[in-house]
Amino acid sequence: MKTQQLEHPVDEVRRWIEIPVLADDADAMMVEQAVNALPGVANVAADIAKHRLMVQYVAAQLDYQAIIQALDSVGFPPSHGWRSRIRGSVYQFLDANARDNAKTPPPPCCNKPPK
Repeated sequence: MKTQQLEHPVDEVRRWIEIPVLADDADAMMVEQAVNALPGVANVAADIAKHRLMVQYVAAQLDYQAIIQALDSVGFPPSHGWRSRIRGSVYQFLDANARDNAKTPPPPCCNKPPK
């Protein structure tokens, strides 16, 4: 049986989230399982040495705030430093923008007026 490989959607994004309490492989596995359970997640990888999590997801289906809530629910809140807060605000803005762009209709053809 032939498996079909899905193409990467245009609105698939990769986000790095700092998690200061990420200490060992058991923590990494718990965090990865919690985030993988969310709809729209394509890939999750924890970097224990740098205390961060890479999440690749479709921004039209999921947003940064939902990932943060999932991390908080399993006891691994992200860093609350000013750099992380600014990065989180930018990620949330970009996700909202990608979600809005995914809902827009296609542009009109060059020989047809818009409806």
